Amino acid sequence: MEISSYALIIIFSVTIIISYFFNLFAKKSGIPSVLMLIVLGILINMGLTVAGIKNPNLPLILEVLGVVGLILIVLEAALDLRLLKEKVGVIIKSFFVAFTGLGTTAYISALSLNFFLEIGLLKAFLHTIPLSILSSAIILPSIDNLDEHKKEFMVYESTFSDILGIIGFYS
Repeated sequence: MEISSYALIIIFSVTIIISYFFNLFAKKSGIPSVLMLIVLGILINMGLTVAGIKNPNLPLILEVLGVVGLILIVLEAALDLRLLKEKVGVIIKSFFVAFTGLGTTAYISALSLNFFLEIGLLKAFLHTIPLSILSSAIILPSIDNLDEHKKEFMVYESTFSDILGIIGFYS
């Protein structure tokens, strides 16, 4: 069973409306709306599979939307950044924390996949890089209650993590 273009437009519109309500709920609950949207996507996919509806073939559209989404996430985080001479120490520390955290998490996760699932180490490493990113889409909504110094550090660190993860994955 094929989904019509009208049905896709309705589905995308409903998803945007649900996203708005997830944002409202996220402010009260502290759960990032991105995580709720990921769970919603998984549930929709499971529902389509159970209902016997064939998933639409949208690889080009999804690739473009994914790249635009990544750019918007990094640019949104960049809006909170202030590049001043006295902040060089915080910027360098946050870069090394992001690099170390991303590399260590991806490497340990890759070793786990290699050991338990017997996947080649390089392939396992490539699979774990996106999961190891401390994305600003998740970090930024969660840092409202921190003091200004910690908040600034987390903004820099999540931005560097996004950028390093993107570079590492696409390399």
